[in-house]
Amino acid sequence: MPFSHPVRLVAYLAAVIAVTLIHDPRVLLLMLAGLLLSSGPSRLALLLRAGRPVLWILLLISSGLLVMGWLTGQPVLHALLLINLRVLVLALLTAWMLRDVDLDLALVRVPQVRRWLVIVRAQVQLFRRLVQDYRCAQKSRTVVAPTLHQRYLGSAAIGLAALDKGVHNAEMVTQAMRSRGALHD
Repeated sequence: MPFSHPVRLVAYLAAVIAVTLIHDPRVLLLMLAGLLLSSGPSRLALLLRAGRPVLWILLLISSGLLVMGWLTGQPVLHALLLINLRVLVLALLTAWMLRDVDLDLALVRVPQVRRWLVIVRAQVQLFRRLVQDYRCAQKSRTVVAPTLHQRYLGSAAIGLAALDKGVHNAEMVTQAMRSRGALHD
């Protein structure tokens, strides 16, 4: 019998806590292999979905750690392995949870948290649409590919617009929910 969505969510939260308490890279590597083996036939797609968002951040942190180790003469291999494996395991757990857990069903007995889930989903949808609109606008206004400097400026503009819009809409949604008594529990 498959586990219910609330049980899956609790298992995910327990696994996240357990991963943060493990300080042996060998155990984390075994967990990563176990997760990949047990995640089903679409494990490669799941690994790519989990790895893409954290790849560049891990490369940046790892290169900084390597430079620090080289400058100070201290060994950093253990810390490097620990950080990278922990982040990969957490990213894989999260991608798996997002794929297999219906958060509406998992939070059916906690209506306060479901209300906040509505706000978060609305914000995510807003940010996706905002990025898509900015990309379409930039693409329609240019004939040649933008330079790196222009892409940086475009990313900064998207970030600023997302921050402004996110703050504004979060205030509006919160005020609307409060006026209906949703957040006065």
